[in-house]
Amino acid sequence: MESSLSFEQLVENLEKVIKIHRSLLNVVRKEKEILISANLDELNENNKIKEEVLIQARQLEKERIKIIDSLLTEEDIKMENPSLLELANYFQGIKGEKLRNLHAVLDLLIKRVKDINNQNEVLIKSALKNITGAMKSIKDMLDDNKTYKKQGTLGETHDHQSSGRLVSKQV
Repeated sequence: MESSLSFEQLVENLEKVIKIHRSLLNVVRKEKEILISANLDELNENNKIKEEVLIQARQLEKERIKIIDSLLTEEDIKMENPSLLELANYFQGIKGEKLRNLHAVLDLLIKRVKDINNQNEVLIKSALKNITGAMKSIKDMLDDNKTYKKQGTLGETHDHQSSGRLVSKQV
C-alpha cells in the first residue's frame, strides 16, 4: 500500500505535536523549579513561553483534524473522528506501526506533562495557603491594636482607620 500525501502529512504533524509536547514538558519542569525557588520574574517569563507553546499545540491540533479528514476521504475510510489507534489498526503493517509508535510517545509525554502540572498545582496551592495565612496574621495584628488616646492612656481601637497606629488621631 503506497503512502498517501495525507498520511505523510499526518505523520509530519504528529512529529511536530510530539516536539511541542516535549517543549511543554520542559516548560512545566522549569515551572516547578521556579515555583520552588519562588522567583516571580522567572515565573512570569516561563508562563509567557508556556502560553506560546500551548498556542502552537492548538494550531497543530486543528491542522491534524483537517489532515485526518483529508486522509479519510483519500483512503475512503468510513470512520467518524477516528482516534490515532483506530487509524493504526486500519492501516496495519508499517504504517500502522508508525502511528502506534507516535501514539505511544505522545501518550507518554502527555502523561508526564499532566503529572508535573499536578505537582505544580500542589506547590501553587500551598504557596497561596501560606500567603493567605500570612496576610490574615498581619490583618489580625493590625485589628484591635492598642493606641495612646488623647488623655495619654492606652485604649483599644476598633476602627480600621486608626488600627496599626501608635497614637490615635481622634480629637
